[in-house]
Amino acid sequence: MAGPKPRYAVKLTEQQYKELKHLSQSHMAPWVEVQRARILLLAYECPDYSNYHIAEKVGCGVDMVKKWRKRWQKDPSVKSLPRAGAPRKFSALQRSQITALACSNPSDNGKPWKRWSGEKLVQTAVEKKIVKSISAGTVRRWLDQDKIKPWQYHSWQKSMDPCFVEKAGPVLDLYETAQELSQQGHAVVCVDEKTSIQARKPLSETRPAIPEYPVKISDRYERKGVLQLFCALMVATGTTFARCFDKKCFADFQDFLSSLFKDRVCKGLKFIHLILDNGSTHAPKQLRKWINSLHLSFTVKIHWLPTHASWLDQVEIIFSKLQRDVLTPCYFNDKEDLESQLMEYFEYLNQNPKPIQWSYTKVKMLEKFDLQNQYKLAA
Repeated sequence: MAGPKPRYAVKLTEQQYKELKHLSQSHMAPWVEVQRARILLLAYECPDYSNYHIAEKVGCGVDMVKKWRKRWQKDPSVKSLPRAGAPRKFSALQRSQITALACSNPSDNGKPWKRWSGEKLVQTAVEKKIVKSISAGTVRRWLDQDKIKPWQYHSWQKSMDPCFVEKAGPVLDLYETAQELSQQGHAVVCVDEKTSIQARKPLSETRPAIPEYPVKISDRYERKGVLQLFCALMVATGTTFARCFDKKCFADFQDFLSSLFKDRVCKGLKFIHLILDNGSTHAPKQLRKWINSLHLSFTVKIHWLPTHASWLDQVEIIFSKLQRDVLTPCYFNDKEDLESQLMEYFEYLNQNPKPIQWSYTKVKMLEKFDLQNQYKLAA
C-alpha cells in the first residue's frame, strides 16, 4: 500500500480480537472507543495497510492512528487515560465538616435564622474557620450530590395520643372493609368541617392567561363575610354531603347531622359508622346521647379518631381538593356567591363519585409503631 511501513505492529490475542470486534460494531459505546477499536482491528487484520490508508478507512486523522498503534504496545486498552486536572482546593475533611454543618440546626451554631441557605452556610463555615473562603455555588453543588436540602422543610406530626393504636386500628379496619360493609347495609361516613372560608371580592377584575403570562389576580379585595362548611364523605362510594353555616357550634353540627340522616344517601341503611375527630364542635360528651334521642331507623356508632390525628379522616382529602379547585384563589362577590359555588362544586363531585384510594392500612400502622410482632405473640 502507499506510504511508509507502519513502525508499530498491532498484535492481538483471541480474546482481545473478540472484544475489539464486538466494540467496533457497538451502537451504545462511546464513539471514540468504537473508532479506536476499528483502527486496531484494521492494523491487525491488514498489517500491510499504511497509517494513511487506515485513517481514510476509519475516518480520522493519521496522527490518531499512529498514537493508538504506539499506545497499544504499552497499554492494551481503548479507554482514555485519566486527566490530571487542577489540584483539589478543598479537602475531604472540609467538605464533610460543611455537610455536617448543613445537617445541624442554625440555632445550635448561634444563628437566629431557622433554615440554612448556601450563603449562610458559607458565612458560618468561614466564621468557624472550616475554610478561608468558598462560593455558595460550591456548597450547593456538594449538598446536591449528597441529596441534602436544608433550605427545604416538610411538616410532620408525632402522635401525642397514648391510645393512638387502639383508636386508629378500628377506623383503618373500617376503611379497608368499607366496600364489603356497604353490601350489608352498613355505611362508613367521615364527617368534619372546614371553617372560616372567607368570601373575598377583588377590587380589580381578573385577567385571563395569555401566552407567556399566567392568570392575573388582584391583590386587593373586600371582605364579604365567612362561612363554615360541614361535609360528610361516604367512604365506600365517594359520595359527599355538604352544607354551609354561619357559625360552627354544636347546634349547627346537630342541624347538619339531622339533614344528613334524612338525606337519600342514608336511605335503606341499617348501620352507620360515624368517624369524627375530637373537635369542640362535635361535643364528644353530648353527641352520643343526642343521637340516641333521635330514634333513627338505623344504628349510629361513633368512632373517635386519636387526638391530633385529623389526617386519618378521609374527608380532609376532599377539603384539600376543594382548596385547590375552588378556593385558591378565593374570590367571590359575596357570601351567597361563595355558598352557591361551594354547593355547585359538591354537586359536580357527586355526578361521578370516586372512592378515595386509601393506602395507610392497619398493617402499616403496626409496623410503624413496631407492634406487629407483639400482636402475633399475643395471638
